[in-house]
Amino acid sequence: MLNPFLRVNFHVTATLLVAVLVLVGCATPPAAPSTTVDTTPAATTTPQAETEPSEDAPAVSARVTADEAPATSPIFLSIAEIDMNVAVSPMTWRVIETDGVRTTAWLLPQSGAGWHPNSAGAGGEGNVVISGHQLLGDAPFAPIALGDIAPEQEIVLTDAEGNSFTYVVTEVTDPLPIPDSLSEEQDLAAEYAAPTAVPSLTLISGWPDFSTTHRVIVRAELVSDAP
Repeated sequence: MLNPFLRVNFHVTATLLVAVLVLVGCATPPAAPSTTVDTTPAATTTPQAETEPSEDAPAVSARVTADEAPATSPIFLSIAEIDMNVAVSPMTWRVIETDGVRTTAWLLPQSGAGWHPNSAGAGGEGNVVISGHQLLGDAPFAPIALGDIAPEQEIVLTDAEGNSFTYVVTEVTDPLPIPDSLSEEQDLAAEYAAPTAVPSLTLISGWPDFSTTHRVIVRAELVSDAP
């Protein structure tokens, strides 16, 4: 017969063991650590030109401050004299690495031209910068590569609210060789795509129409505001 003292200790031990097992079974396992992916473009530079089959616009080195941000974006560009009609949409960018330097690259649309969203808006103060393919996609800027655009022609930009703004072409550059280095690319951008003191428009195209070894840049100035 079991000693009463041992019987009591046996019951106490069994009770404690059951309690421990219940607590262990009810415990909540720790949550797995979460992973946060940073999708913000590199802040070191403004988006550079995408270098897919060499058919892109130069980098825009200037940033637009909150006070200078355009109220509306251009959605359509037309030059009646040469029957040129082009849809325009804001460009996006992706992060790339060039010579060990992490930066960002503009992605030109395959349909229509691309507005640089860190440039001025249609009819706004500063420089409206629009880039387009002359060979890939629907080649909206082929007329630039073919030499159809000339000084004194009128370019009409229409914004998202339906307002139209007229610019007159003041300069069409000779074909400019595409720079070999990123620093030379930024220098070219600083000259042609930087903010301007007067409302202006810059169109950037590859050249010639059957390949892309150079760029042609069209400059125009605002001559009339929307009513």
